[in-house]
Amino acid sequence: SLPGPRGALSLLLLPLLLLAPPGRRAAGCPAPCDCAGTRVDCGRRGLTRATLPAAFPPDTTELVLTGNNLTGLPRGLLDTLPALRAAHLGANPWRCDCHLVPLRAWLAGRPERAPYRDLRCAAPPALRGRLLPYLAEEELRAACPPGALCWGALGAQLLLLGLGLLHALLLLLLLLCRLRRLRARAAHPSPLSAPLVGPGRSPEER
Repeated sequence: SLPGPRGALSLLLLPLLLLAPPGRRAAGCPAPCDCAGTRVDCGRRGLTRATLPAAFPPDTTELVLTGNNLTGLPRGLLDTLPALRAAHLGANPWRCDCHLVPLRAWLAGRPERAPYRDLRCAAPPALRGRLLPYLAEEELRAACPPGALCWGALGAQLLLLGLGLLHALLLLLLLLCRLRRLRARAAHPSPLSAPLVGPGRSPEER
């Protein structure tokens, strides 16, 4: 029997559906990820911390970052997703240092830790193989080289010290200038301030 109008329409649309490109990104979906509803799939895209999308849709409930080259995440990235229920972070070479403290804090606030038990540190050597969710915050902070932070703090202190010394020097110069002016006035009094009657002369002799 001949197909009805609906059947004929389906037959006409079938080639178009077959030719449609698979995995097409929804509007607002960051490249190179794929989005399906509130699930954002960025897994196995070769992403690094530098090439990771800067932002994700705020209604994201599931984020897949599995199988990339991520050593860390931008600070506060997961905190900007209030609806996020699960983040798949496995199979990444995480560098467990002070830059991972925000991620460790986010993991500590998860009601379920089972999905994150496979998150192991790939670096530094002292923490290699350790489970990230069970590391203490002090261990992560201690893994950071103190050079950049210490030099930054030292530079700020030196700058403040230099400004203080400059301020003190300017005050000292100002005081010296005022003392010099006072001495000059005392050594050379102006005619208006000179006495009207000279020494040793009475009013009758004038």
